[in-house]
Amino acid sequence: MSRKTVSGVVLALMLGGLGGCGAISSDADFPPAQPPTAATRFKATAPGAFPIDVYLSAWGEGYVIHAPGQAPIYLISDKKGGFIVQRAGESASFVAPRPDGSGWTILSADGTNTLLLKQDGGSWILQPAGEPPTLIVPQ
Repeated sequence: MSRKTVSGVVLALMLGGLGGCGAISSDADFPPAQPPTAATRFKATAPGAFPIDVYLSAWGEGYVIHAPGQAPIYLISDKKGGFIVQRAGESASFVAPRPDGSGWTILSADGTNTLLLKQDGGSWILQPAGEPPTLIVPQ
């Protein structure tokens, strides 16, 4: 799986507010509170909102996402091509590639699915069920 593909999935999860943080052995195991300088930057625009900077960086066996004013989201490989998503105080979500290769399906604990769909030019569309889409563009 390419870093660009993982980046799109991670950012969608951050914007979708999915996940819940699991136990990690010590404070030293947590990524920094601020994104490292090597983080990949994206510009994300939710419906009716101003664009925000969102940062993706590698961490352990997965990734961490930082966005202003939000708790980090941890994306951990499920070792089968998908991911488990965790954010403090919320239920875990699961991310699986779509069978047709058009993107990813994000499965949340409440039973709703969110689609993350690839677009031309490297951008992504995050489409929660029954809501307007969010555009995610690499910077």
